[in-house]
Amino acid sequence: MQKRAKLRRWIFWPFVIFMGLALSVSYCSVFINPARLWLPAFFGLYFVPLVIINIFFFIILLIRRSSIAWFPFTALLPTLLFIELFIRWGTVDEVVSEVSVKVASYNVCNFQGYGKKTRDETLVEISQFLDREKIDIVCMQEFFCPDTSILRRLFPSFPYHCFGEQAKGKSYRGNLILSRHPVQYVGVIPFHNSRRNCIYADFHLHGTSFRVYTTHFESNNISLNAIADRMRNYQEAPDELLKVHIRIRDAFRIRAQQVETLSQHLKNIDTPFILCGDFNDTPVSYTYHRLQEGINDSFRHAGNGLGATFRYLWPGLRIDYILFSNAFSAKSHVTTRVPFSDHYPVITELIVL
Repeated sequence: MQKRAKLRRWIFWPFVIFMGLALSVSYCSVFINPARLWLPAFFGLYFVPLVIINIFFFIILLIRRSSIAWFPFTALLPTLLFIELFIRWGTVDEVVSEVSVKVASYNVCNFQGYGKKTRDETLVEISQFLDREKIDIVCMQEFFCPDTSILRRLFPSFPYHCFGEQAKGKSYRGNLILSRHPVQYVGVIPFHNSRRNCIYADFHLHGTSFRVYTTHFESNNISLNAIADRMRNYQEAPDELLKVHIRIRDAFRIRAQQVETLSQHLKNIDTPFILCGDFNDTPVSYTYHRLQEGINDSFRHAGNGLGATFRYLWPGLRIDYILFSNAFSAKSHVTTRVPFSDHYPVITELIVL
């Protein structure tokens, strides 16, 4: 029995220590640019599973009254500083103001339609949903339209449209801003060596001028269904996992460059702004940390419950955001669980201070 106990210690304890160290690296990953050092970014990506594993180890070791229980406990302590990035409870401070704007950020996944819905049915349902929510400005990512001349028919409540360069003829694919209110100016921030970009539109409402950005940072370029199909053959599973992580590594590097471009732009403007987008990164990432410096996250100010915006994988996967400058205050934040895309729409009402 003593030999078995020692063997368990030699196998189990190193694993416990490794998982504790991995969680510690995830905390540091928010400060490390993946373009220079990419490995820590993976630990940030797996932050939620690492937290769950360390909690499990801590409970098991505590029950066994093991002396090593202090290790996962110590590794878990900084989690208290990160928990509000994923889960929030509380009330919102009441701000008295007559001027507010309701903004939505939504990756519509090219209106592919999920379940038994066709693309046209999905388009109609999303349009009706936006009307019911009484959104003022909608920022879409992964938007596709074969003919932009029909936008007013597709979204009759939003007569103003802002998009980047045309793809082919009348068709358009990419970021789109829909608005109920007139647009003063439209601009594009190109990302070097990428087809992706960030677009923005200037508005003037009730005597107040502000700018709205929408962006879609580099995707990890993985298909969960395709991965599952290939991994059914056990012999291909290790190769497939390696390929997936290579693609994610490359995406980390590209996103870091895109984030630097956008953050430098934001530092050089004096206009109050709202930044919407699919960042393709969790809040425990260099992407989020770099962009959120000096500005506000609508979920952290006015959210409630889990902030997850992606329908698959673990429930804490929040990759869609609405950030805003100090000229605004968040009155509400809702992530609506509607089945029109692989993402959920993020909706925020902001008060102009």
